[in-house]
Amino acid sequence: MHPLIIKYIDKAITTQEEAELLELVRTDENVKKEFTHAQNAYALSGFIFSEEDEKEGLIQLQKFKKKQKRTPYISFVKYTLRYAVVIGIAVLMTTLYLVKLQKKPENRPVAYEEFTTPSGQRAMLKLHDGTTVWLNASSTLRYPNIFVGNIRKVELDGEAYFEVTHDEKVPFIVSTDKLDIKVLGTSFNVYAYKKDNSFITFLETGSIKIYPALDETNALFLSPNETAELKDNKLSKKSVLNKDFLLWKDGIYAFDDIPFKEIVRKLELYYDITIALENEKLAEYKFSGKFRQRDGVVSALRTFQKVYYFRFNKDDEQNCITIH
Repeated sequence: MHPLIIKYIDKAITTQEEAELLELVRTDENVKKEFTHAQNAYALSGFIFSEEDEKEGLIQLQKFKKKQKRTPYISFVKYTLRYAVVIGIAVLMTTLYLVKLQKKPENRPVAYEEFTTPSGQRAMLKLHDGTTVWLNASSTLRYPNIFVGNIRKVELDGEAYFEVTHDEKVPFIVSTDKLDIKVLGTSFNVYAYKKDNSFITFLETGSIKIYPALDETNALFLSPNETAELKDNKLSKKSVLNKDFLLWKDGIYAFDDIPFKEIVRKLELYYDITIALENEKLAEYKFSGKFRQRDGVVSALRTFQKVYYFRFNKDDEQNCITIH
């Protein structure tokens, strides 16, 4: 049984946990069935006799035996109806609570949660509206425990891939340090690390619009397979055919004809390490390649060494790498 249902039955559930249970009962059929059964069992348990009733039970048993020959049918109907009423009450209690859960809790206080992925790792989150979010390494997502009102807004620092549940009346907004992104229901990737002072968005399906916070008058719209990048405070878009950069969701970092200095910058972000690049020619050299996220930054550099030889050393105490 789901732990939140157990907490609810034990009356040990918090307001935030009850909101989570509310959403699960609404969206997950298995949890809804478990909750219904638990409610019924809880209601029935209130009618179970205790050992203290034993003496009284013996007295009533003698009376029952005297009446048994005279009214067997009436007794059967009486006890059958008794338990039918019990079950009916249990079902009614559960139904009323489920109806309550299906109402939007407009007056429920909204609490914000924050999730950060460690360096060199990725994670997947499921928001309360059904939206799926993949977070890349060293990324932080801030989001409400439940969406209320006429928008669904989250805040991102890092890189994330969103698969947004469609809701025409309640748009989904991703707020970053540079720009905001508004969608109704679509899938897209956002690269927006504050530390990197960058913003790149790629749209895979649906449509999105990008604009400065609180100012949608000059919004930029993207179509599928288009990317938007902010450079020198100017937002421009272009079409993209190669989508290997999305492989990070599968634990693979892919680079396609990218200057090494840009690769180094991303490796610093992904693995939370400082990399000093002292070779100017190497900095401008363009690499293409793929490597597994879990193999780490040293393994990645050794892969690039096979294409363009260079030397590097790692200082674990200072958490830095110097490339010569």
